[in-house]
Amino acid sequence: MVFVTFENEKNLPLNELLLPFDEDGVKRKLPALHEKWMESRCFTKYVSFPMRNGLVEEGAALDQWVSESEWFVKDMEWLLGLEHFRFWSTLVHNPGAIESVISFTQNAIPYYLVGVVRSSAKVFPLYSAAHRCILQVICRMITQRESDRCWVGKEFLGELLYKHYLVSIPLLFDLLPIYGRDNRQVLSLMLQTIFKLQPKYRQDLRVGLQFLQNTFKTIQHRIETDRIDGNLATCSALNDLAIYTLDCCSCLSLLIELYPDIRPICADIALEQSISNFYDNTIVLLYKNIFAMDNESPYLAYLNSARLELLATYRAVVNLQLETIQENPQASLVPADKFLCVLTETLSDPIFVRDYQRHYPVERDLDILKQGCPGVDSFKLDFVQNAYCSGMAGEEENGLTNGHGDGELPEEDESFGEAAGGVMEEPEAGPSRSTVEPLTPEQQIEANVRKVLDVLPHLGDGFVRKILVRYDDVEQAIAAVLEGNLPPDLADADPSEPYIPPDKTDNFFLETGIERLNIYDGDELDVMVHDKIKGVIKKGKGMPGQPKNLKEMLDDKSHVKEMKGRYQEYSNVCDEYDDEYDDSFDAMADSESKTVRLSAQMRNALVDELDDEDEEEEGDEDDAKQESGGKKPLDFCVNPETIRQRNEERRRSKYQARDGGGGGPAPSGGGQNRDVVGKAKGQGQNKEVLNNRKHKNENKSSRANHNRKQGATFKRNKGMIPS
Repeated sequence: MVFVTFENEKNLPLNELLLPFDEDGVKRKLPALHEKWMESRCFTKYVSFPMRNGLVEEGAALDQWVSESEWFVKDMEWLLGLEHFRFWSTLVHNPGAIESVISFTQNAIPYYLVGVVRSSAKVFPLYSAAHRCILQVICRMITQRESDRCWVGKEFLGELLYKHYLVSIPLLFDLLPIYGRDNRQVLSLMLQTIFKLQPKYRQDLRVGLQFLQNTFKTIQHRIETDRIDGNLATCSALNDLAIYTLDCCSCLSLLIELYPDIRPICADIALEQSISNFYDNTIVLLYKNIFAMDNESPYLAYLNSARLELLATYRAVVNLQLETIQENPQASLVPADKFLCVLTETLSDPIFVRDYQRHYPVERDLDILKQGCPGVDSFKLDFVQNAYCSGMAGEEENGLTNGHGDGELPEEDESFGEAAGGVMEEPEAGPSRSTVEPLTPEQQIEANVRKVLDVLPHLGDGFVRKILVRYDDVEQAIAAVLEGNLPPDLADADPSEPYIPPDKTDNFFLETGIERLNIYDGDELDVMVHDKIKGVIKKGKGMPGQPKNLKEMLDDKSHVKEMKGRYQEYSNVCDEYDDEYDDSFDAMADSESKTVRLSAQMRNALVDELDDEDEEEEGDEDDAKQESGGKKPLDFCVNPETIRQRNEERRRSKYQARDGGGGGPAPSGGGQNRDVVGKAKGQGQNKEVLNNRKHKNENKSSRANHNRKQGATFKRNKGMIPS
């Protein structure tokens, strides 16, 4: 299509170009991207054509759709025919233009319903024209350079698309099912260009992938809720869920196929585990519900197509680790470990494991792993190989069933059954095993009950168990119920009778004859059987023997009795005084002291001490005892008053030595006054005493006080502190 160009002699980009504008005779220049260049046209929105039962519905509704679609195509062709600056000004400043484009992407049919359009002669030409115009509009929106004079700066174009929501991740998700199959190259180039123009789209794409993960959970919750609540979903609701499932799966598969650079994002959000869980739980259940209502429904084929899309998506994401190993074998240990971890986590979904193994054999991937990464954990490698390969071999020998009896598969499912391992199978209770373990009798009975309930879901579990006791084969039991040939006792029984499993604790009554009263009957805490039980039976708050409240605890004087008995033991000490014993002991001590030999230094010290004592004995003994407080032989300890007086004298002498003389703490010369005692309390203190107190308080942490223990020991030895 030929576009009308404008004057741009300097070949400037759109964001820098100025164009002349004449308004009421006033000429000025405006930017090329301005609302003045916007076309105020009312754009027609696209609506979907009427359908019923998968076919185009003829009538007045179709005629109205034809009329509206013709106007829609004219609007899109007119938009494409605008000049470059008018095209962008209209898209940015006229919201109706981009809303019209989005209306088609939201209401157009996906690739798997194109056959419906081709079957109608009225719909097909108009839909094809609209389909072509929308793709051209979007391609023109992301085109940076149309010609030498019509182009936009790369950074400006990316910001323009992102800021004005001209292109968004929901728009790209809508385009994938519409154009992804028939226009792969165009759509792949479109995705690469968009993410190259604006890197912010990558973060939005991560959010979009997480939304798809939540969508899988929503579909699963919807189906499981209907089963739990007993609300049987209608056929139309199940069909809509099948179409919605295929739409999400195809969108995800096409996105990874056309833009493989998003695979690291998929691995970061653990998309592989979400795919396997959705495949094994949701699609299996949805398939069974649709099959139970209509075993020839065409929506079963849509579910099979969704299975193929999920398998391809899972393979593309997992293959990223293998490609990393092949490109860089030296750093292949981490990707190899991730690859094995993903395959191991997927083992919890056995149906997905079986179909994935049939489509993409794991043996080839493990061979690549062994060659590219010799240091891989052999234990994990052997475990994955045995789990996938051995389990697959056992299923091929036993054959595959669809979980609905021996019925034949519908024609729509046969092609997929050959490619992907048959139709759906009832999920197993655990991960795939390398060997087939035999079932216990109880497990075999439960399996037979499940088979009967798959065919006759209205029956109760207890009623089905009674039937299976009478018949050797499940098929005979089902045939007897359908034909009405049950024995009289079973025919009169309640068909909805539930199954109540036996209580194992009831065997206690049969063994002991004691009626079961509580959960502790028969164990070590049963006071009805044992005279002496283990442990303490606690009733109420606290432990047995302890006070129940504060008053009772305070009134308890039992500890007084204990202390009284202890103090009575001290009364057994003999208080008799033996004077002869003391005299003999003193005489012996005197005789022994005379034999002690002293050194010359010790003798001099002893002579000095005796001289001091002789001087003190010159005065009156009573006056000396009161005034000097000297230590006498019969003193128990030194008088504290004497000690304080002695310390005061020592402190005064220290001040005199430090300050160069003086008789007190307040020197009169050049010495520094450090008096912090001052006058008595209430008489006021002078300024020097206050300053000394402040100085002492500020500097008291300059020296450590490590002699506390030594001082306390000294006082205790002198008898000043009772020990």
